[in-house]
Amino acid sequence: MKAWQRALCTAVLGGAVTLTSTWAGAPVQAQASSLQTAVTVVRIAPEETILFSIQFIDGFRAKVVDNKTRATTYIDIKANKDEYLRLGIYDKQGRVTQPTNGFSDKLAELVPYVTENGSIQYVGRQRLWGLHGNDRIAHATSIWTLENQKPQLVSLTVSQGESDNFPSPEVFINSGISLDKDITFVLDTKYADVTGDGIKDHVMLVGHKEGDELGLPVDDLRIVVRDGRRNQHFFASVGKMDAGYLPKLSIGYINSDKVKDILVTIPTKNGRVYSALTWRYTKFVPLIDQAALNNPGQYKVTLDGQGVGTTVQSVRPAKK
Repeated sequence: MKAWQRALCTAVLGGAVTLTSTWAGAPVQAQASSLQTAVTVVRIAPEETILFSIQFIDGFRAKVVDNKTRATTYIDIKANKDEYLRLGIYDKQGRVTQPTNGFSDKLAELVPYVTENGSIQYVGRQRLWGLHGNDRIAHATSIWTLENQKPQLVSLTVSQGESDNFPSPEVFINSGISLDKDITFVLDTKYADVTGDGIKDHVMLVGHKEGDELGLPVDDLRIVVRDGRRNQHFFASVGKMDAGYLPKLSIGYINSDKVKDILVTIPTKNGRVYSALTWRYTKFVPLIDQAALNNPGQYKVTLDGQGVGTTVQSVRPAKK
């Protein structure tokens, strides 16, 4: 057993530990590169936070207005129709009978990421609720830059429904984690069902870096998943190409087996490196061979607005 595996077995993480590893040596491509300026999570002052007015309106909809851009978004809330009818908030025709307001999370921090052109921006995420903490109706994503160390809002979008790409509510980005070395940090987190049992799991991307700043080079990247049902931990390497800076997680469906997959995006000095993992039987395994996934002649990875891979498409050669 390797030293880091022994450390995992004795770490105080709660629940039983199951180990999986596909690591097979040093990265064969794409070495890590440091940023010119160290970056870290930005704390939002109370006067800078984004506030939302959320008002139930006729037609089983919510009217959402933010205090920054003053934009209006209308959210369909029919998914919770039965509860609203039971509570007398709406009548059967969908008319509001009791004026009702929703609420939102406070924006507390902004997390840095590498844009597609290589610059650094920051993202903030907030959940929007109807009546209570189980009545999630939408989520908000805000993009920011830093000017003279002050956050400046670039854009704000409000999207309907559940999001698997929000951070874990229990594991904090850039916190140390008791694994193999005292330079092991949590680099990104998600809260989503990735084992296919219908219960959300805490998904963590961890790695080694020589300091607290998030923009430092990282290596030995691994996935740690705390199973939501049994509180058991599962571990897997991202593959041979496991070094870069500001790596990110994305949760979604890559194949058609109805189990959500994990896609890792690793910015490097030579571009982005990707790794795709999925739950199979009792462990997390590569969904696509990492070398093949990073061959543009075989696969194309689509990026979101934050330069993070979200979908994977097979590249088929043109017919002759």
